[in-house]
Amino acid sequence: MSHQLGRVVSVILHRYFGELVQKVGDDLFTYGSKPIGLIVKTTGFPRNQVIDCLRTLLKFDLATFEPSANEVIADYKLIPDNVLLLIRYPRYLLQVKSKFGSEAELLVEELLQKATCTATVLLFTLAMKYKDDKEKNITIISLKDMFISLVTAGYIQQAPVAELKEGSEIPTLVPVATIVPELDTRALVQAMNTGSISEINDNIYWRVNYDRFHLDFRDEIMIKAITRRIDENAGELMRFLLEQMYLRSPAWAPESSPLCAIELKERCRGVAADRPTLHQFVDQYLKVLEESGCGFVRRVGDAGAGQFAVCTRRAALQLVVCALEHLVTERLGSKAARIFRLVRSRKYIEEDDIQKNAMLVNKECKQLTYKLLEEHFISVQPMRKAASAGGLAKAIYLYHINLHDVAQSALEMCYRSLHNVIRRHSRESTAHARLRDKRRRVATIVHGMRLRGEPQQNIDDVEETLTPPELAVLQSVEKRLKQLSIAELELDKNLFIFKLYFMFPETK
Repeated sequence: MSHQLGRVVSVILHRYFGELVQKVGDDLFTYGSKPIGLIVKTTGFPRNQVIDCLRTLLKFDLATFEPSANEVIADYKLIPDNVLLLIRYPRYLLQVKSKFGSEAELLVEELLQKATCTATVLLFTLAMKYKDDKEKNITIISLKDMFISLVTAGYIQQAPVAELKEGSEIPTLVPVATIVPELDTRALVQAMNTGSISEINDNIYWRVNYDRFHLDFRDEIMIKAITRRIDENAGELMRFLLEQMYLRSPAWAPESSPLCAIELKERCRGVAADRPTLHQFVDQYLKVLEESGCGFVRRVGDAGAGQFAVCTRRAALQLVVCALEHLVTERLGSKAARIFRLVRSRKYIEEDDIQKNAMLVNKECKQLTYKLLEEHFISVQPMRKAASAGGLAKAIYLYHINLHDVAQSALEMCYRSLHNVIRRHSRESTAHARLRDKRRRVATIVHGMRLRGEPQQNIDDVEETLTPPELAVLQSVEKRLKQLSIAELELDKNLFIFKLYFMFPETK
């Protein structure tokens, strides 16, 4: 694990859990698997504080444990990839809200905050919280129906169960197959009337299934890529292909099982009213996807009017190449990106050939090539020509791109940038915390005055406690914080693309 990853994991833990959990997380990241005794020794914290920090990390699935060699003491280990998911929570909420509505967003948000929870506690907590909110009109019955829908769709799953193996004193977390819960509606309504759930016996715990959200993110990226490259009808056809893929293949398969064109035509017939062009020219769109879809779709047979496969591995490769080209453009300019594309298309190329084909001035071409080499976007391979009679062997240098190494370097850049963005966001928030807190208090007072129907003159007097210079500073701070939040989400999207690429180690 890299140094940059350790830095970004550290600042994320500090943002969400505070300094104590951050120090314990840093210790686990640095030393790997350790028992509680060694963590206490290296951090200098009291044993009960270390246990509380580990309990927090385990609760949110940011760490794991396993029996040590003697099967008596547990060794704890941090999971950095899960720590990075903490900054992805807003995307999870936006995704579930766009597909299921605001009630689903509330359920997922509450479950993310609790990490694991029984269905009864989750539904009762939300129903009591919004019992008096007439605008949202949330009932425990509607929440129950939405919870079952989310479980059925795979966005919520059962939490692993701890089991003790024979001869070991350390429990092992065993995944449990998720089943649709059977919730007693009458008992839930009675609990709302009495204000207590003590009489309901519910010992099944649930948590958010991140993997299901990541499948949605992957599908959206692929659909948007096809839509931009071809058109909206092709993007919709790509969506149908992905839907068929889930029925026949594992969700994260490098390549799907063959998908029949007849079934795709039947699916397109269902949207004929909304997309008549797609329904009329399905065969033509399939051919365009095969020939101009960047390898996302491949024809694998002719049976059943044609059989096609979705190539997730190839899609990940093309997406990471596009991300790297964009990165080179932003860092070194469009001319450097032209050289990068040229080297990648030729696989191995001499410096003289780069100057001939890049259509750049020799001096500028050399400078950009060496800059790409310095930034580790391209590599050089020295080779020696066979020596002629009585002459010396001449060395030539071939430029090429090791995509795996370049992607790894870009991933490190993302970690470093994300660390800087989070640190800057924290610094801006801390520096203006007093002023932002004053504005929140004023907004709360004004809201209460409006609910009580007090005169506008009194409301204006309270609002004027924020002076124009303070309002100008607040506006500037909020603008910067918004920009930093957007940068954080964009970096997370790039991290997702690179992680998707590294899921398929055989990609070339």
